[in-house]
Amino acid sequence: MNTDYWQLSGAFGLWVRACIRILQFVFAIVTIGLYAATLGSWSTLPRENLERTPWIYALVPAVLSALTCAYHVFATVTHAAWSVWDFGLAVLWAALCGLSSSMVVGGEKSINVTGDVKSRLAAGAWIAGINMLLWLLSSVHGCAFCCASRKMKRTVKKQESEEDKLELDRLPNSREENV
Repeated sequence: MNTDYWQLSGAFGLWVRACIRILQFVFAIVTIGLYAATLGSWSTLPRENLERTPWIYALVPAVLSALTCAYHVFATVTHAAWSVWDFGLAVLWAALCGLSSSMVVGGEKSINVTGDVKSRLAAGAWIAGINMLLWLLSSVHGCAFCCASRKMKRTVKKQESEEDKLELDRLPNSREENV
C-alpha cells in the first residue's frame, strides 16, 4: 500500500474521499437553504408554540460541515484526530435528524408545523440522516486509512531493518587485529 495521500487508489483513493466530501458539502448547503428559508419567513409563520431554536440549531452542523469540507479542499488532512471530528459531526447530524423527525411526526405535541414548513422540515430530516451516515462513513474511512498507513509504515521499517542486518552479516570482519 502506498502511503502517499494523493497517490492512493482503491478504497482509500482520492476519488472515494472526494465523492464523500462533495456529497457532505452539497447536503450541508441544501440544509442551510432549507432551514434558512424557514427562518427568513419567520415573521409570516403562525408562531403558536413554535420556537426558532431547532431551526437555528440546524444551521450549526450544516455550517460546520460546509467549513470542514472547504478546509479539506485546501489542506491535506491525514491525522487520526480528524476522524474524531468527523464522528462529532456525525453525532450533531444524528441529533438534528432526531429533532427534525420528532417535529415532523408530532413527537412533541405542543409543536404544530404545517404546510411548507413541514415539507422543508421533513426534507431536512431525511438530508440530516443521509449526512449523518456520510460523516460516519468519513470517520470510519479516515480511521481505517490511518490504521492501514501505520501498519504499512511499521512493516516497511521492519523489512528495512532486517535487510540492514542481512547486509551487515555479509560483510567480512573488518576489525583490525593487533598482531
